[in-house]
Amino acid sequence: MANDEEEWDMYAPVLPATPSDGWTLDNLPSDLPKHTELIRGALVMSPQKGWHLLVVRMLEHGLFSQAPNTYLVLREMAVRKSPRSAPEPDVSLVRAAAFELDKSIYLPEDIALAIEVVSPESEERDREDKPVMYAMMGIPGFWLVERGEDDAPVVYEHRLAGDRFKLVNTHVGRLVTDTPFPIDIPLHVPER
Repeated sequence: MANDEEEWDMYAPVLPATPSDGWTLDNLPSDLPKHTELIRGALVMSPQKGWHLLVVRMLEHGLFSQAPNTYLVLREMAVRKSPRSAPEPDVSLVRAAAFELDKSIYLPEDIALAIEVVSPESEERDREDKPVMYAMMGIPGFWLVERGEDDAPVVYEHRLAGDRFKLVNTHVGRLVTDTPFPIDIPLHVPER
């Protein structure tokens, strides 16, 4: 009988060899697994766990139900930083005028808010690398979501101040803000 690791290996994606100068948006394989990001020419895959999925869904639903029609709430859409980097926020608030049905990569000016929900597999990228990239791109808002006590999400709301993000609020129990529009989302992991 196969152990968990051997079973995973049977289903793991087989990727072509990385080009000597790294991947670019122009030479990416078309059949990449879901939630694969291009970071500095490397492909980064982050399998998601249940808590992450539920929190992403909660935030997506909360934003979707409150967003004016000038915005769309999208999941797993890349943001083009450069030909070699296109990070993929867990949730993005995209200007509706930029939306296209067949588009999966947006320009930084299309994004009003990038949200990252921290997972054990992506802690360093979500806490350190991605906020710097999003700030360099000029994205006006960034939320970092951490797992708090009793598994409840804690949202750290950041706003762009010059070339970096400034923490403006920490939301526990309820996320209430007026930027980029009035938002009120109860912060809890939905009952199982």
